[in-house]
Amino acid sequence: MIDIHAHIIPFIDDGSSSIEQSLAMIDEAINQGITDIICTPHYRKNIFTANVCEIEEKYQMIKNRTKDKAIRLFLGQEIHCNKINEVLEMINKGTLITLNNSKYILLEFSYTNKIDISEVAYVTSLKGYIPIIAHIERYRYLDLETVKEIKNNGGLIQVNASSLMGKEGAKQRKFVFTLFRERLVDFVASDIHEKRRNWMSKAYRLVVRKFGQDYGQRVFYENGLSILL
Repeated sequence: MIDIHAHIIPFIDDGSSSIEQSLAMIDEAINQGITDIICTPHYRKNIFTANVCEIEEKYQMIKNRTKDKAIRLFLGQEIHCNKINEVLEMINKGTLITLNNSKYILLEFSYTNKIDISEVAYVTSLKGYIPIIAHIERYRYLDLETVKEIKNNGGLIQVNASSLMGKEGAKQRKFVFTLFRERLVDFVASDIHEKRRNWMSKAYRLVVRKFGQDYGQRVFYENGLSILL
């Protein structure tokens, strides 16, 4: 499996508070059957604002500590988006990080204040980037038709393994299942933090059982691989 959304770099955001914790999270990922992780520390204006040099330094430190482990680490960011033009300008200036230095951008939004995510996807796509909407099940103001609009405008959809397993509540799980039935999900990821359990293995088995082996392979591995190539 390829995990495209994980907070395992220490000292950058709320993901990991120590090197030891980061290494434990990586060992757990290996136990889950994950072979590749894109490390995605938060960027949130005025909250999580570590610069690229600091992020890369901590990333290389963890990467060096895992060189003998059966896993590969890559770098990106989870970028909180209020104004997409501002985000794209920062990416073009090199002050924000795309996933594995690719055209894929992992974007998150306010959970409660309504954002026109479909418009964000459209603008981002026009600029030549591919927006991945992080944990789409958390945005309470979205419905099925709006998710379809996001997809039509070039957005890709990521859901959390924990939501699939019902750990974020029945409502989120029901919405995720609806997205799967409509074949709208592109990625399942752990969104792991030090105080969160990794549910990727169980989520994979659940998806295969309910929605088929081919779709499970696509959302847990094949689509992620396209970011790493």
